[in-house]
Amino acid sequence: MTINHHDAALEQALAYDAAFVPRFAHRFGERLLLALDLPPKANVLDLVCRTGYPAVQVLDRVRDGRVIALDQDGRFLELARARAGTDLGRRIFFKQGPPTSLGFSDEIFTNVIGNLIDRVTADRAAVLAESARVLRPGGQLALTLPLRGSFLEVIDLLREVALRHDLGRLSERVDQYANAMPTVESLGAELEAQGFERVSVDAWEFSLEYASSGDLLSDPWCRPRRSPSGARAPRRPISPTR
Repeated sequence: MTINHHDAALEQALAYDAAFVPRFAHRFGERLLLALDLPPKANVLDLVCRTGYPAVQVLDRVRDGRVIALDQDGRFLELARARAGTDLGRRIFFKQGPPTSLGFSDEIFTNVIGNLIDRVTADRAAVLAESARVLRPGGQLALTLPLRGSFLEVIDLLREVALRHDLGRLSERVDQYANAMPTVESLGAELEAQGFERVSVDAWEFSLEYASSGDLLSDPWCRPRRSPSGARAPRRPISPTR
């Protein structure tokens, strides 16, 4: 792959792959991979593959099946395709598109996954509805995303900045972001409302340590998304079955 270092979108994808994936996305993706229940000849859809993690890792577990991986950003997909190697176009296929409007027929996937789905859309209802539509009866949905109470230090920091500099719009966006994160109970209810059964929402905590708020905000993993994101206590739900 030839890289044009003046391409801002590609630079963003490279920064995401180098900093965000190993420091943050792996924490969630490892739990997602552990929860996967793959049948023989699995047909897996990754709703938000970004630079290929964990879609390529899922492929290693799919023997006679295939993986279709989506992302909205073509530059991220360039890196994902490069990572797939000789399996590209044979067992794993990358397509550009949103997770909220899937261009697939009903009931064709055995598993639908999405690692940190909140990084690309806030429309959780559309993601769940489309996932339910394309899953076969008895298929598995496995998603990860932060739950209510995540990133408390970062949210408090941004609120303090907004108050100090009279930034009303920033304060509104921070509150919207914090309130949009679901609780264990509310997420379970959302999944059941879409017809999922045997719903399990698993929550855990971890921390990323920074010497100061300046160190946090200068970390490249904070840059790929402009909405508030942060350093501590991300938690994730996983694994309802349709």
